[in-house]
Amino acid sequence: MLYKYNNKIFNYINYFTIACIIPIGYFAPLGEWLLLSLISIVTLLNFTIMKKKTNYNCFLIFISSILVILFSYYWTINSNRTLEVIGPISGIIFAIYISLNITSTNKIKNMDNLIGIPMILTSICIFLDLFFNSEIRSNLAILAGDQPTSESGNYSRGIIILTIMMPLSVAMYLNEKKYNLAIVIFTLATVVIILGPNNSSKIALICALLSSLLIYFFGPRAFLCFGILSITIILFLPVLSTKVFPVITNIDKNNSYYIPWQSIPAGGSIIHRLLVWEYVGSEIYKKPLLGHGVGTSRLIGQNIILNAPNSDIEIKGGIPLHPHNNFLQIWLELGIVGIIIITLIWIKVIKFGIRIRKNSYILGTGICSSIVTIFVICNLSFGVFQAWWMSIIAFLFLISFQSSKYEK
Repeated sequence: MLYKYNNKIFNYINYFTIACIIPIGYFAPLGEWLLLSLISIVTLLNFTIMKKKTNYNCFLIFISSILVILFSYYWTINSNRTLEVIGPISGIIFAIYISLNITSTNKIKNMDNLIGIPMILTSICIFLDLFFNSEIRSNLAILAGDQPTSESGNYSRGIIILTIMMPLSVAMYLNEKKYNLAIVIFTLATVVIILGPNNSSKIALICALLSSLLIYFFGPRAFLCFGILSITIILFLPVLSTKVFPVITNIDKNNSYYIPWQSIPAGGSIIHRLLVWEYVGSEIYKKPLLGHGVGTSRLIGQNIILNAPNSDIEIKGGIPLHPHNNFLQIWLELGIVGIIIITLIWIKVIKFGIRIRKNSYILGTGICSSIVTIFVICNLSFGVFQAWWMSIIAFLFLISFQSSKYEK
């Protein structure tokens, strides 16, 4: 009796947490790590009270990642900065490991609605904010004692989360033959992504649609090809950033390569990031084995000014907070040791995608497509150790693991 009562409490907390992932991602994205903490604490209590067995899959990889982050204090270029971040980052990684262990215990039912309904409501809110200036998010921020950010900052994280979750959410509804809801989610999310201010989400959406078609029709082999390509990119990013990117940035704003996506000349943020990545690549070569230390990206090249040839772009400071490329940041801060660990984790992800695609056409395609969007956005936006971003990635795989238990 006590077992069933406790189990229900844990399940209700998990239901609430998962249902809040997407709305929190738009209205208060920094709260994602609080949701992750809640679900990890619940999982830990569940293991303890119910005396359930822990799934030690990937335990060694997670522990290794925490140890590398902790020990980076001894070779960092700035011990104060590294000391400031190693605790929170290690805690989040531990919470991710604990929360993912939920897949070895209870099955979470109605996962399609737990993600789909909040996704529909959040898409509508973003749509109203974008096109009718309803200021739903801004008003909630003011009520919470916060200040609204720029237009792009207001929408960016919420739209990115919609982009990542959309393929999986649509696939879950299609898998349950709830075609109308699948169409509603796809339509709402696509409209918001296309008309929103975030370019990374647009690129990720295109990749998601193309990968969905390829993976659906060509099966696990298509996702295996993506896996090989993605691992190659991860391992050779320093070479790409220093040998290939400089060719791309050497453009004339008046020629056919001019891309007026933003008000900044010569492709705006695209050229800006290519210049940053080129500089990051040159810094990686200085400490390739162990890197410069966790959290030090923002301190590197503070007095450097980057210029795009034949354009008006000028960047003061080599790296604006972080490289806006997760894998380059790992290369820069943790070197070859860190990149080996993330590559091993990514291989596990690719294997999971291949396995689920073998077992399910629709659900497998959706999960694999969401993994593709994660990879694209990892290469275009955000810092790898941002708490909300790490939490969203963890939630995507938690949902994927759970939904795969109900594959048809």
